[in-house]
Amino acid sequence: MVTRQLHSAIFGTCGLEEESLVEISGPADSGKSLVLQQIMAHCLAPYEFGGRQWSALLINLSHKINRESLTKSMTTELRAYSDGDGGGAAAAQESPPEEQLAKIAGECVKRVRFLNCFSNEDVQTALIDARYAIINDPDVQLIALDTLSEFYWLDWPRGMQNLSRFKHYRLWQARLEKICKEAIVCGMYTVDSDFLENRHGDQVPEVRLNYHFRMQQIRGRNFLNGLPLSFSNGVYLDS
Repeated sequence: MVTRQLHSAIFGTCGLEEESLVEISGPADSGKSLVLQQIMAHCLAPYEFGGRQWSALLINLSHKINRESLTKSMTTELRAYSDGDGGGAAAAQESPPEEQLAKIAGECVKRVRFLNCFSNEDVQTALIDARYAIINDPDVQLIALDTLSEFYWLDWPRGMQNLSRFKHYRLWQARLEKICKEAIVCGMYTVDSDFLENRHGDQVPEVRLNYHFRMQQIRGRNFLNGLPLSFSNGVYLDS
């Protein structure tokens, strides 16, 4: 049976563990941002729809995720649970009308603060802002960062040509991990897989990942950790 709730297929029945660090890697245009967006939708969803009812911060580098696209993913997540993918009482109840789902989705997305970035300096400022935002709002339980590798080339004019892609990736990864640990929240990010290979033997601090989801494109199909992935009317494992 295909479940249209991505989180239950990739995190298991117990779901995403609290204070986890999640990496979503893959080549360009492999659907990394869509996967991140759908996992965020689960974290934002109300308890009665099988979600975590969290507030979240989105550090937005590539601007592929916006309020409209996240609201659409939210509606898909709520509908999937209402149609019985969540199991339990949801399977026996009549699905709410689309208008009600859209209203709930909109309320959930209001609990996301978008920190739009256009440079590495903006990202650094966003991480500082995130620290204070969590102090001021204990409901914030997730920091999501889309396209961690987006601004690598912007460092070159500043004389940082010797900073390898791997080191750039690991330095920002470590910064995100540090803030998440200090704030006791979950962190998720996407990164281009080209940045994951340490071609120059760089010595950088180790970062402990709780989950690593690797996206691939093989013969025109998308895969997540070797399992076929569908982007038709949502994001789900098409097994």
